[in-house]
Amino acid sequence: MKKNQILIHNKVEVVENRDDVVWAMDVNYRLTAFNQSFEQKFQNENLGIPEKGMDLRPIYEKGVFFSSCKNGCERALNRYATTSNHTLEQNGETLVHEFSFQPYMDESGIVIGCCIWQKDITEEVYNIKRIKDSETKYREAQKVANVGHWNWDMVKNEITWSDQLYRIFGQIPGKFEATFESLMAILHPEDREAFKEDVENSIANNALHDIVHRIIVNDGETRYVHQKGSVFYDENGKPYQMSGTTQDVTKDIAYNHKIIEQNHELQNFVRIISHNLRGPIANLLMLSKIYDWGHNEMNDDIVQKIEQTTEALDQTIKDLNLSLSLKSGDKDRFRDVDLNEVMKEVDTLLAEEINKTKTTVRTNFSAAETIFGAKSYVSNILYNLVQNAIKYRKEEEKLNIEIITEDTLEYVVLKVSDNGIGIELTPERQRKIFDMYGRLSGNTEGKGLGLYLVKNQIEAMNGKIEVNSEFGIGTTFSVYFTKKAL
Repeated sequence: MKKNQILIHNKVEVVENRDDVVWAMDVNYRLTAFNQSFEQKFQNENLGIPEKGMDLRPIYEKGVFFSSCKNGCERALNRYATTSNHTLEQNGETLVHEFSFQPYMDESGIVIGCCIWQKDITEEVYNIKRIKDSETKYREAQKVANVGHWNWDMVKNEITWSDQLYRIFGQIPGKFEATFESLMAILHPEDREAFKEDVENSIANNALHDIVHRIIVNDGETRYVHQKGSVFYDENGKPYQMSGTTQDVTKDIAYNHKIIEQNHELQNFVRIISHNLRGPIANLLMLSKIYDWGHNEMNDDIVQKIEQTTEALDQTIKDLNLSLSLKSGDKDRFRDVDLNEVMKEVDTLLAEEINKTKTTVRTNFSAAETIFGAKSYVSNILYNLVQNAIKYRKEEEKLNIEIITEDTLEYVVLKVSDNGIGIELTPERQRKIFDMYGRLSGNTEGKGLGLYLVKNQIEAMNGKIEVNSEFGIGTTFSVYFTKKAL
């Protein structure tokens, strides 16, 4: 046996215990060596038992597994080593096999045969495909959300950007060198110091990098971006990397600015209209007071209706002004409000109604005796909720009102419950309850302004209100007051 043939034979023995299929042939396509996997594959395709010296050309013609070998072997015998992938169908599954065709020569350099090595790379191929699919979906998600990711190598001072981040910053990949200094140059001059301080604080204190700032891109276009990132440290506590995301929030900022401007315009409009109407309204009310009543019944009736309409209009304007003042409450004046003191005031104001309806009011503020906010707001909230319970009581049953507090991680919750008529709450009714002039029930008198003012006062103190009601059982209002920041 020649030296090259010995080497090929030894090579086949090395892979005996592998699943890869390995065999060798001479220039006449005679089988010279093979491993057990080759023999198994041979038998699986009903090609008989392989023997050294057999002609492989008929096998390459009719064997499904071996059908891709003819061209590869021809190229290898012409001194061209090749590798190719082939897709096969087996038991309803799609398999991908890699075939390597390697020529081997004698001592004089003449090709005397070919070695073929096949391995199943199905899992590898599909893993690569899954990774590529994930990367594609990730890029698409970044594009839709207009968010990109970045990585800052602090040691090399190199910043890696995703494709979407280049778009956000108005740069072209390959033409822009991303470093901390080049990034600072893109930032709006008025925001650079704040951005730098936030990064330094993140590095020094291992804090989340979280900041919204402006950038100048293209021909002077200003964009707003929201940056978030985290710092990574080595075993010695030295920072070596920072990575995170950047989202273009220009549209959100512009939308918020537009809402603020519209609110200001609306407030100014209401103030102007209120101011312009107060004069004529005051004159109408004054004329009704000096009118000589009792001489003409028809005129008396007309003037009375004018007076009632004017008073209603005057009250509506006062309600609008009160609503505007609540929206711009001065939070610097918020203090700890004693609920027991507030209840004394509410009991005094509603004493006549409570006694007249024989209502029982029970309180339990043991969980939280104070609320952080404006005392006038808290007083008005409790006044309206108690009055609301009295208004929607059952005529045939004694009204019981229970007012308690609960202490949660984020809120102090004030609950006002009653055994009144209740209501079957639909999502639409629940929304309308707190609208201006909305009411819990349509069967009682009143403008329904109380709950609207309550909601505005609660929101002015950064809180929220929820209502649960069951027809014939009663109603519970839960008011969530934000805790005082420590």
